[in-house]
Order: sequence, then C-alpha cells, then structure tokens
Amino acid sequence: MLTKKLNMTRQVYDQISQTVGRHPAETGGILGSSDGGKTIDHFYFDQSAQTTGVTYSPNTALLNDVISAWNAKEVEICGVIHSHPHGATTPSQGDFEYVEKIMKAMNVHGNFFMPIVNVSNPPDGNIEIYPYIFEECIRFREQPITVAKNYNQKSKNKRPTHIHTLSETRFSRIESLYPLDVLNKKTVVCIGLGGTRQFVEELARSGVGNFVLIEGDTIAASNIATQQVFASEIGRSKAEVVCEKILDINPAAKVTVVPKFLDDAMTDSEFASIVGRALWKTPTDVLICGCTDNFYAQARSAALAMKYGTSYLAAQLYRGGMAAEIYFSYPGVTNNGCPRCAMSSRYEAYENGYKNDVTSDGTPIFATTRVNATKGQIALMLLLYQSGKNCIYSDMLSQVADRNLVLIRMNPLAGKALGLEIFQNNEPLDNELSFFDETFWIPQTPNNEASGYPTCTLCGGTGDLLSLKRKIRDTRTDW
Repeated sequence: MLTKKLNMTRQVYDQISQTVGRHPAETGGILGSSDGGKTIDHFYFDQSAQTTGVTYSPNTALLNDVISAWNAKEVEICGVIHSHPHGATTPSQGDFEYVEKIMKAMNVHGNFFMPIVNVSNPPDGNIEIYPYIFEECIRFREQPITVAKNYNQKSKNKRPTHIHTLSETRFSRIESLYPLDVLNKKTVVCIGLGGTRQFVEELARSGVGNFVLIEGDTIAASNIATQQVFASEIGRSKAEVVCEKILDINPAAKVTVVPKFLDDAMTDSEFASIVGRALWKTPTDVLICGCTDNFYAQARSAALAMKYGTSYLAAQLYRGGMAAEIYFSYPGVTNNGCPRCAMSSRYEAYENGYKNDVTSDGTPIFATTRVNATKGQIALMLLLYQSGKNCIYSDMLSQVADRNLVLIRMNPLAGKALGLEIFQNNEPLDNELSFFDETFWIPQTPNNEASGYPTCTLCGGTGDLLSLKRKIRDTRTDW
C-alpha cells in the first residue's frame, strides 16, 4: 500500500529533470519502489514512446521488460509520470483511463502515483511536479498529495543548484579537444555491457549525448574481478546501473535502457523504434557497438549497422586476456571488407557447429581496461569523422580506412599461445625495443575470388558497405 506522500530520491528527481524536463511536453516513464511504496527510488524514461505534443503513448513492450527486470530485484512499479504543456497541471480523462488499465494489467491494488510534470518552454531541465495519487476505491478522482521536502519545484530556490554549475563546468577541460556540440548529437548503441562498461562511461565523460543500452544480464559477484563493477551492485541490471552512472557523469544525457538480450525476440523494426529517428534521418550520427561474447548477437549487431548505414565497432578479448581484437567500419569510407569478410573464418566455424568455450577466467582487469581505451579512441574517430573545427579526430579515420581490423598483444607469449600468425611474425623478443602491448592495424580486402577467398555472402565480395544499406531484409537470418 502506497503512502499518500510522494517521496523520491534525489537521484530519481535528477533523472526526471534531465530526461522529461529536457523534452517538449508529453514524455514520461514509470516509477518504482524497493520499500513498498514509501520511497520512489527507481525511474525509467520511456524515450521510445510515441508522442505528439498533446498525447503520450508508452512503449508497453519495452516497459514490460523493464518491470520484469525490476520484479527480479524486488522493485515494484508504483506509478507513472509524464509531462503536460505548461499550465496543464491535472491529469486528463485519457490519463485516468490509462492508469486504470495499468493497475488492472499489473494486478495493482490500493493506490498508484501519477505525478504530472510541467516543463519550461523551451525545455531546459526546469520542472514543476504536481503529484497525484489514484485510489482504487475512488474511481478516477485525482487527489493532490504533498511532495517530500526539497522536491516541491514550485519553490525555485529548492531546485538542485548543482545542475547549473555542472552544466557550465563539466566539460571545460576538453572543450579544446572535442567539438562538444557535435558529440552531444551523437548516439551510441551498446549491445552488451559487461567488460565494456568503462568504455561507455568514458564516452559520456567525453561529451557523447545519447545512449541506448541493450543488455539482459545482471551483475554477479564473479564480475567484480574482471569488470568495472562493485559489490553494492550485485544482482542489479547491468544496463540500469550503467544508465545511472552516465546520468551521474552528465545529467543532461539521454539514455534508453533495454534490459534484455539482442535475440530473435527483438525484431529489426523494434530495434529501430528503440534507437529512434536518428537511425533513419542521420545514420552516421549513430554508432552501433557489438560488445557481447555471444557470437550470434555480435553478428546481428554488425548486420544491423550494415542495414541502417551506421558506423560500427566490435571488440573481443582472447583467452586469458592475452590479446584483443577490434573491428570498425564507416559506410563509404572503410569500403574494403564488411564484418563478415574480416572475420569469415569465425562465421564459418559457428555455422559449422563451433561452440565457444572461452570465458573471462584468467583475464586480468588491466586487459579489459586496455582494450576499452583503444575502443574509445576509435569510437571518437568514427563519431567525429569530418567534424572539422580543428579537431584531431576529424581525419584520423581516413588514415586507417583500409586497416580496420585491430589486434592488440597484451602478453609477450600471445603469438605462440594463441597461434596468431601476425604476432608470431613480429615476436617481441626479436626486437630489443619491444616486449608487449603492441597494436597492429591490419589491412583488409573484400572476400572474393580475386582475393583468394570464397565470395562473402553478406556484401557479395564488393566490400561496399553503402550498397548494403536498406538491402538486408531481416538481420535475424541474413548475416
């Protein structure tokens, strides 16, 4: 049974302010509580909802997945929150009907919160929250309730002042390095959030403004030694935790959390709706990152990038963290081999029944950190390609456009232990100036008869990534 006083944590308030409060009216999300409704300590922003400026229709399929993830960690949905145009401070008849449907579908009895948010015009994070509670015994009657101390935004002096200070100073030391206005418009879609967590958080520190996090796993105790996670996070959704960290770094960032795996249950159209309009209007503003140890999800993430014409980045750690592999592509620039061309032997092995037995066992955390650092630099090359403005990353991609498979040797014995010819031909012991930690940028060519390989079934042996845009019918089968 909910209390009749709306109490929310500072973190939840900040998330609402920097998501709902930075969008035009009619956006929102769901509220969760881990203490039986006494305190709202969870919030999910429904960025993929359908909105018109006067109506808000949630992405129910995605919200059901979020609610399931919450239930797994004993967090119950206790309300919905959405914004109205300035001056419209009470729920509409449609809002009442929507709440009743949710309560019935979720078998909610008792009370249900439904705060209304008024946003500034233009939206800037300043909000006024008008709290309402719906009681099951009083059909469709709104009942104003008291917002907990320090959260009544009618009193402007109670608004968190650190947000203003943060927005003015958080990127002051990198303003001369990156064109922040460009990075703020970019979207990074990360599929898998295990060892790549640090990579995503550092992109937020670099000024990337939009993230889509697709990960169905939760944090386990065994992750502590090989990933950048903490004991206090055990049992929590990896995607939700990273979302919180991103917003703690940059409260103005927009983050969409998808707490499930990229499998056949997610259609291409659902993926596109989650990523949003940039995928269709400005696909080169989107970077899809395949960062999972599941080969099929990795292959599909590559196919999605090819289908929608986005840039792409994928990474793998080899056994024991002795070496790492990074592949990257940008349509029209790295036209020298698609992902399947670059990793054809791996595709063929899995198609012939290969089962991967490589885990993170025996992998030093420093190997994870090392590959994340190089991934981050390559991501900036892709995101800032031809950005101009005297940016050092603006032309880096052009310099390695035909060398878009990267191998990093992180152990002097990697060549012999892993049987990798590139390392064996460049043994560190043959050079008194090297030992380990070398990075090899390997030239790529399309797989076809001219190159001595069977013609690639994805790109047809052309390597022309632009030719694949909108041509792949269904990435669940065509990769």
